[in-house]
Amino acid sequence: MKLADKPGKRGVTLIEVLAVVTIMGILSGIGVASLRSAMMNSRIKDAGINVTAFMERAANEATRLGQKLCLVASGQTMTLYKDECGDTYGDKVAEFKLESLNTFVTTNNNVNCPELPSDKNTPADKLTLTPKVGVSPIPAGCFLIHYGNSDRYASSIKLSTKYGVYYKLSYDSGSSWFEP
Repeated sequence: MKLADKPGKRGVTLIEVLAVVTIMGILSGIGVASLRSAMMNSRIKDAGINVTAFMERAANEATRLGQKLCLVASGQTMTLYKDECGDTYGDKVAEFKLESLNTFVTTNNNVNCPELPSDKNTPADKLTLTPKVGVSPIPAGCFLIHYGNSDRYASSIKLSTKYGVYYKLSYDSGSSWFEP
């Protein structure tokens, strides 16, 4: 039996079509908001991983060269220079650039680095790496990364009691931190 042969039923009404389109619009809006939040979380997590890896690379380079190196964060760039940190820097050894919208926080914006004592929890803009036998060349401190105008932060942290560098994330403007 064909659709045209059924009495009183020839298709869908305009009201039914509008109801379906409205429901699809609402569900799409919810999906876009969730996708945007997931994208921000992913980008700040990637920044934390990459900065932590670059810090480890810098530590290995200081040990390999057997000399002091300076790790400097500014804007979207982290640069490793020969010699101790000061007003001027030596030759560039390596450089790392953050993805778009991620920036290093180098001034106190009321977000401090987690797990560090109060005298060291302000985000660093530079650290001097001093090679020592059996000890990490990176001093205690952290670099803080902020994603755009959001409340997402990543912190690459070096504690004096741990050899390696690790990172933590905050999705609430630094009120709470977690290790993924």
